Amino acid sequence: MTGKVKYILLATVFFVAGVLAMVSQRREIARLEGEAAATRQSNTVLESQVVRLARANAPGKVPTLAEMLKNSGRNRLDIAADALRCVDSLKPEELAGAMDALQKTPWTEATGMLKELILARWANEDPEAAFDWTKTTVKGYDRISDYSTLFKAWAAKDPAAAIAGLKKMGDARLQENLENRILGTMSLTNPQGALDFLHQHPLAQQSVNGLQAIFRTWAQVDPEAASTAALNLPASQARVQALSDLSTTWAQQDPQAALAFVKDLPAGQARNDAMVSVLGIMSQDDPKAAVGLLDSLPNGDQRNNGITQIASNWAQQDPAAALAWLGNVAKGDTYDRAVDNILEQMDQKSPADAAAFIAQMPNASTRDRSTYSLASAWAQTDLPGALAWAQSLPASEGDTRTGALRSVMDAWDANDPAAASTYITQHFQNDPNFNEVASQLAGQWVVADPAAALNWAKALPAGQAQTDALASVFGEITKADPPSAWASAQQLPVGDARDKAMETVVSSWSDQDPAQAATLLSTLPAGTLLDDATSAVASHWVQKNPAAASQWVDTLAAGTARDGAVSALISAEGRNNLAASFAWATSISDATTQQNKLDGVVRQWAGKDAGAATNAVNAANLTDLQRTNLLKTIERARSAR
Repeated sequence: MTGKVKYILLATVFFVAGVLAMVSQRREIARLEGEAAATRQSNTVLESQVVRLARANAPGKVPTLAEMLKNSGRNRLDIAADALRCVDSLKPEELAGAMDALQKTPWTEATGMLKELILARWANEDPEAAFDWTKTTVKGYDRISDYSTLFKAWAAKDPAAAIAGLKKMGDARLQENLENRILGTMSLTNPQGALDFLHQHPLAQQSVNGLQAIFRTWAQVDPEAASTAALNLPASQARVQALSDLSTTWAQQDPQAALAFVKDLPAGQARNDAMVSVLGIMSQDDPKAAVGLLDSLPNGDQRNNGITQIASNWAQQDPAAALAWLGNVAKGDTYDRAVDNILEQMDQKSPADAAAFIAQMPNASTRDRSTYSLASAWAQTDLPGALAWAQSLPASEGDTRTGALRSVMDAWDANDPAAASTYITQHFQNDPNFNEVASQLAGQWVVADPAAALNWAKALPAGQAQTDALASVFGEITKADPPSAWASAQQLPVGDARDKAMETVVSSWSDQDPAQAATLLSTLPAGTLLDDATSAVASHWVQKNPAAASQWVDTLAAGTARDGAVSALISAEGRNNLAASFAWATSISDATTQQNKLDGVVRQWAGKDAGAATNAVNAANLTDLQRTNLLKTIERARSAR
């Protein structure tokens, strides 16, 4: 294999196989990776050192393809070494058969590496054949990665031929994506050639992504030459982006040289964007020095972006200092965005300090958002501390305090609901948010352990907290076993909690099987529970089968339960069948409910067909006053059209 293609092969091994993840080799591999990045023009250095490391790690005979396919349980570096040796040993005429075999084999670490390496070698030795095989054989998601491997290796051998091969693909979007990758590969050894090729396209087709692929790579190899080439580009947004990209890459290697280059750029968007890029890189190591660069940026979006970048990077080192600085240089949306970034760091490192800062934030919406974020982050590392802080928030803040408590309890309920239940029972019963917290815990706990959650909810003191907690539990357990849930709810002590639990079971059951849930209603005494349960059944049933729901409601005896069911039918189905809804409304026994529903239906009907609505009102069995009022409603609707 040539040096170029081995470079591609070895880079593939690094990326696909995760060679760098080997703990025992991390220091050595990190050194090699750094050396490789610094010597991209010398593929020989990269090749010799990586191959030496891989082969030294797994000495012995060269494995056959069949042996590689049986791979299981070995570490990634061993697999990479064997894959390299196996691919090296294959004869040119064996490559197609090897790819066919791999295509039929389930994916493993070894097969993934082998496929990448063999395809890259094949593309180097016979790219047209490799291309034809990929085009006719590979389908689905693999198509993207295989084409990428193919064209990277092909471009290392013959960029012009690789570009010509792209035109045979018949997929414009994938073609552009791969062309940009080819340009990046070409830029390792011939960046000016890559740029010249891109310039052969019409100006409209010289994509920002293509220039980005070239200049990010070129800046790693020769930033000064890259900067000269970027300055010679025609004025356009692509040129602005190219200058920004190369400045970012250059600053990662030599921030002072990159800064000197950017300072010499003429005033304008290109200079400002490039300055923000350099500022962002420099602030990672020395945010105080980066602050001095802000004066080089005019007031506006770029300066604001620079402030946000400095604040974010500074916060990783010293959040308090970053906050103190930010208060002197930013305001409005810029301040809010930067504070969010700083608090994200403080939430993890010093949540108490973050809480103190949030408490004095003047903007209520920003303070609330930051409070919820802190609650979630703090709960991940110190649940008791986070909960104590959330409880200390003033009850007068209402929703803010409730939201913070919910965020903390989300983490605790998910990790250890039993411990959370003990804490709530011992320390939360006098808290104004006891009801919400208890219901939340019950709703989460029942998913993992229904019996434990139910027993805990039953043991709560009688009151709204117990009622809500039991409703959360029964809403979940009914999904799994409605008859058992119904039997369990009936065994609860008579009271509001029992009524709410039974209503919840009926409602949840009716969502699964409304006809079966309807049979439960005959066991309920007249009253609010029966009324609410009947409405729930009607609401769910009409969504699933309007005709069946209507027939069922028609069998109900007149009264508040039937009125509620009729109201549910009208609310759910009224717009679809206004004539039927009007007829249903006239059958409601309660005068006030009937009038409200008639007004609503007639108003909608008149907006669509005032004549039909008028005829229905005149023909209905109504009092003279009702008829007069409804006809006035129709006239008002007609006039408003």
